Amino acid sequence: MMQRILMLAVIVLIGTSCGNNHKQALQLDVKGMEPETVVIRDYGEALFRCDTNELSAGLKKIQPDFLPFLDADLDDSANIARIRAFVTDTQLIRLNQACRQVFADPAALNRQITEAYRRYHHYFPEKMIPAVYYYVSGVQFESPVMCSENAAVVALDCYLGTDFVYYQQLGIPRYMIARMTPDHLVNDLMASLYDLDVASTSNNRTVLDEMIRTGKKLYFLEAMQPELADEFIIGYSAEQLGWVTDNEAELWAFMVGESALYSSDFLLFKKLFNDGPFSQDFSPEAPARLGEWVGWQIVRKYAARHPQTSLAELMALTDSQEMLSQSRYKPRN
Repeated sequence: MMQRILMLAVIVLIGTSCGNNHKQALQLDVKGMEPETVVIRDYGEALFRCDTNELSAGLKKIQPDFLPFLDADLDDSANIARIRAFVTDTQLIRLNQACRQVFADPAALNRQITEAYRRYHHYFPEKMIPAVYYYVSGVQFESPVMCSENAAVVALDCYLGTDFVYYQQLGIPRYMIARMTPDHLVNDLMASLYDLDVASTSNNRTVLDEMIRTGKKLYFLEAMQPELADEFIIGYSAEQLGWVTDNEAELWAFMVGESALYSSDFLLFKKLFNDGPFSQDFSPEAPARLGEWVGWQIVRKYAARHPQTSLAELMALTDSQEMLSQSRYKPRN
């Protein structure tokens, strides 16, 4: 009996180890890495602290630190009037107060961003590292992070947590609210940076092409935060992640059996890549964007079989068929 228990324990340990190999391969000791410091500033906090009776003077004091927001003539009464209307808006004041409560101690968040940036610089040393600016957006949930070469602006009010009642009052779908938490913020930031400066271009538009394209992005995000749980990287619930893991072989059988991989059919793309609460064509328990998840597993397999390929080289690959063949991806129950 004891022998059986020990054997089961060994099997579990081996399975767990194999399942986490891709995570272990991406681990880096970021201490002492460049950049040593990252510019991270909170425009929302500085703006709402300005005295509205002396708004022009207050804005001029903070202007040098917040040029992405205040690159305007602060002696122009029309500009001041617009900003005054913003900082005296009752709902925006409440949103700012909520941001101060949820992010009362931003040290942990700032550290996570700094560590992700260090990994980014390690893998892509030639890329620019944009300064990060937090702000209050009025819940612009469809674009909570916007990146340029010099600045990444992050709407803190889009990450106040699933229990923030105002999100429901705005009519935001529940599956989107589930991703509006502090745990998703850094992932969204790095996703925006990926779209700006890393994503490769390709004219190929088959299901397989899209799977590899989106799978590479998810693998990039995993490399930026290898300690982050998979559900936060792809934006699933723990239950949804369990479903795709349990049904991986069946999903692949569908794609191969239906000749879906080489299809360019619009409806099939919609079924496999559109966002939503679930995939109604498969199961109420099945999450949306199943094509992305399968693509991620293919890229993981490819990376595991080609450890000599750098992350930058992997991101530049565009031959989807070659990546699939070289990955030897064949999930089994």
